[in-house]
Amino acid sequence: MVQSVVAERRKQSRERSQLRALAVSHDGAQKVDCRIEDLTDVGARVLINKGQTIPAQLYFVVAGRETAYDATVAWVRTQECGLQFVKPIQLEAVKNTELAFLRRLKLERLRG
Repeated sequence: MVQSVVAERRKQSRERSQLRALAVSHDGAQKVDCRIEDLTDVGARVLINKGQTIPAQLYFVVAGRETAYDATVAWVRTQECGLQFVKPIQLEAVKNTELAFLRRLKLERLRG
């Protein structure tokens, strides 16, 4: 019996996670609560509620972390989305900038 092996395409190992997160449109108008299933330094696999969609380009804010990400949607399957991180954003550094709303959203929506 021949067993087929599927090669892992990711260069970094995935961290299984059950963290809460928030996907936010670049203008801040759309906010979608997410649950992170897998997380790496370059992306994440997230679950969203049925009927919701997330913007193609977004800020991704993770509960319990001081780093958010500028990200893009790499793929979508029903309630599951793959995100690719474009660049990290240190939330402590955005206090007096146009991205300060990300820090505020993290504190308001992702407590605990």
